[in-house]
Amino acid sequence: MNQTKRSNRQAGQSLMIIAAGMVALLAMVAVVADAGNDYVQRRQLQNSLDAAAEAGTLQLVVSGSRNGDVSDAVRSYAVRNGTASADVTAYYVVQDTTGNSIVVRSGTIDTYGRNNPVPATLTVNGASYPVVGVQVEANRVFNTYFAGLVGFPTLQVNGGSAAYANKGVCSSGGMFPMAVNVTTFRDENGDGIRDIHTEQADPTFTYQIFEKDAGQQNAPGNFGWLTWTAGDVSAATLATNIADTSRSGRWAVGDNIPAATGAMNSSSVRSGVQDYINGSKAGVAVTIPIFDTVSGSGANARYHIVGFARFRLVSMDSTGNPKSITGKFQQWVDPTAEGGCASFGVASVKIRPPVSVTRSLVGTVKLQKLTLVGRVSQTTQHVPVDVVNILDTSGSMGDPFGSQTKIQAAKAALTSFNNNMQPTVGDQVGLVTYPLIQNGSRYNYSCTQSGSTNSYYTASVRNSLTSSVSTVNATINSLSPNGYTPLAAGIQQGRQTVLGAGHRAGSVAIMIIASDGLANARINGQITGFNGMAFSSVACNSGAEQDALDQANIAKADANGDGLPDVIIYTIAVGNNFNPALLQAIASRDTDPSRPHYFRATDAASMASIYAQIASQVQTIASECRIISTDAFAPNAALTVRYPSGSTQNVQTTSNGEFVLNNIESGTYQITGASVTVNGLTYNAPTDGVGGADLSFPLNVVVGTGSGTYKTDFALKTTSSITCNQ
Repeated sequence: MNQTKRSNRQAGQSLMIIAAGMVALLAMVAVVADAGNDYVQRRQLQNSLDAAAEAGTLQLVVSGSRNGDVSDAVRSYAVRNGTASADVTAYYVVQDTTGNSIVVRSGTIDTYGRNNPVPATLTVNGASYPVVGVQVEANRVFNTYFAGLVGFPTLQVNGGSAAYANKGVCSSGGMFPMAVNVTTFRDENGDGIRDIHTEQADPTFTYQIFEKDAGQQNAPGNFGWLTWTAGDVSAATLATNIADTSRSGRWAVGDNIPAATGAMNSSSVRSGVQDYINGSKAGVAVTIPIFDTVSGSGANARYHIVGFARFRLVSMDSTGNPKSITGKFQQWVDPTAEGGCASFGVASVKIRPPVSVTRSLVGTVKLQKLTLVGRVSQTTQHVPVDVVNILDTSGSMGDPFGSQTKIQAAKAALTSFNNNMQPTVGDQVGLVTYPLIQNGSRYNYSCTQSGSTNSYYTASVRNSLTSSVSTVNATINSLSPNGYTPLAAGIQQGRQTVLGAGHRAGSVAIMIIASDGLANARINGQITGFNGMAFSSVACNSGAEQDALDQANIAKADANGDGLPDVIIYTIAVGNNFNPALLQAIASRDTDPSRPHYFRATDAASMASIYAQIASQVQTIASECRIISTDAFAPNAALTVRYPSGSTQNVQTTSNGEFVLNNIESGTYQITGASVTVNGLTYNAPTDGVGGADLSFPLNVVVGTGSGTYKTDFALKTTSSITCNQ
């Protein structure tokens, strides 16, 4: 073979090697280029599905939404982000009883009927679970750059995303400087959850909320003004904060927001509020915090925040006593906030699972602090008394009571009691009855019975304090029963009467409350809907009972700062259908078994005997040992918490009675015990509020799967016996 032929053959081989190398190089380029394109397409698909899932869930929580509205929202946002509508499939997501999310694949969202309302629940494997979100899935087919040269003209990427609605945002900014009491919302169906009427769901329902007086904890009303900087409480600042809600900054559940003492008697404040009613901001809903407790008073008051709501102002009464604002709460979706806190018409929507799931369990422990202050007098001489009898004249007091009715027996016993008083040595008597029925704006009620009414049930001062026993007795003999049982209003009027202008310095203030115990009207005069015909403890009526306890606790405290309880309270349970725990909690605490403060009258004879015994105790009040009853936070209380895993942890409250568990898992937590010793008394018996119904350990708290702050509050009472040794 000659050299020329060998060279030609080598050249041919080189061309083959180069050609093969070019093919390999092109394949590598195809892999690199199309792999990068695959990543871009996958990322774009995921972004579009995230947007679609969030949009669908935002539509899901809007009142009145239909399945078609949710489906259209999903597809609209998918298309805007480059995914064809035909490639998208959307499903509802439910949550089972253990907190697990389940995609309902038995049908797409459209299969439930485009014109049908969004389902509240769906059935999976025979069990019904609440709908909590939307899951969106899609495929995307795209052309390749170079992969077609090696047999892959198109490639496909798959993706999915879910978004979940959490009720109750845990933080908010841009707020209107007004905090509303959580008791504004009632548990109307007895499920333990406060219900809220939003304008979207109930367009004609309005809330009238009454202004507190200068941030005072015990003032009437259920809303207070706020300031964003402690101490800056001028009316001018309040008006500025009303006009510019961006000044609020961001606040969270558990925060204590300082009160502002500016009130609606400031023209600048009135003008600012009016602007939201019929001015330039008319129709604009504002974000407001919801509070449960108030610490301090005046410029030092702090509102403890448990949630947030949206509120549209409708009208204002700047001349009433107390002044008020009327408005409508709104359904509200806040996509910037985490959910999981108490819901007041608010939902947050988040893509799930979040990048970082953080949960906290917080709570506040309060106690009914008892302070023994010694005997009324160290002598046995008569100490003058101011006594106001508070008599239930509701319809149930007309029930048979042996040969008489309850009201007839009460009249005889009361007049006999008054005749035992000694006006010549300083005694005075007064009379308050309830209900007083008045007309106002119409409202809805729902408990054991539902409806609406414009009747408000409060209390009436029949006789102010007077030395004229005959005058009061004449009033008593004219009484007749009718209406519901506003026990809280009766106690409030009794306290104001016995401590009012007629109260004499040096006289001991006493209230005697006779009732069949079935309170069923709130302190604002609205009935709960509890029929009150027979004793039962229903959650939907708890607000009326707590209002009565709150008023009694105010009376038994030391509001005037003289180191003594303002009022000594006796209670008499009349008949068989009464709430013994409520009337026992209202009464002053016993320090001598022979001098009780709580009684039960089973017939006319026992009622007469009870009033005679109280008259004897009142006339010998010098030997009475008094106790101040104070609503206080439980400082440095020792709590034991059992985690879902079964492990336990000891937790101590702060000086303000608060405790926090951070970075916890979802599941059921149990508070298995709590105890604190103050002034020698141990408080370790749980209740659902200060002076409220008894509870028992363990107290269960469910922490959900969503991020956020989960909250529980309870109170402690002492079961220790208290003896006056002075």
